[in-house]
Amino acid sequence: MTISLDDDDHHAASHVVDYRKEGVLQTVRSRGGWLLVFFIGLIGAAVVVEQFEHVLKEEVELSYFVPLLIGHGGNTGSQSVATVIRGIALGHIKPKHLVFVIVKESIAGMLMGAFLGILIFMLSLVWEGISPRVGVCVAVSLPIVSLWANMLGGLFPIVAVWLGDNPAV
Repeated sequence: MTISLDDDDHHAASHVVDYRKEGVLQTVRSRGGWLLVFFIGLIGAAVVVEQFEHVLKEEVELSYFVPLLIGHGGNTGSQSVATVIRGIALGHIKPKHLVFVIVKESIAGMLMGAFLGILIFMLSLVWEGISPRVGVCVAVSLPIVSLWANMLGGLFPIVAVWLGDNPAV
């Protein structure tokens, strides 16, 4: 099966392998590169967290939210990727829509993160285990994490199509 992009997009056609005919090693090879990139990113995140060890020792409750921030970024980014891939599959999104998609997904991510951040801050006002200072820190961090995750979730599939690669990997 061949998928070709519109001529006005100036991109080469890509060959799509039938999932049922793709071997396990081929599947691992096609996904492994991105997983390695994300793994390196997570190692980088661990190094950053290590640099703030003294802050985490003083504000232990801040460490409660590290999994929340990482998980939220992964979840919202995955939703963005899935939505954009669906748009590509239906023909609603093409590489020429890149800026529109990035702006839309970034704003959506920031708003969703802000909403959740406000909830966390309000929780910090009534829960003794979380100081309002930590609540503010998490409330500021969530929109930033969401913005980046959604922006990248919108960017990667479109760039993959533009390069003639599988946008789902």
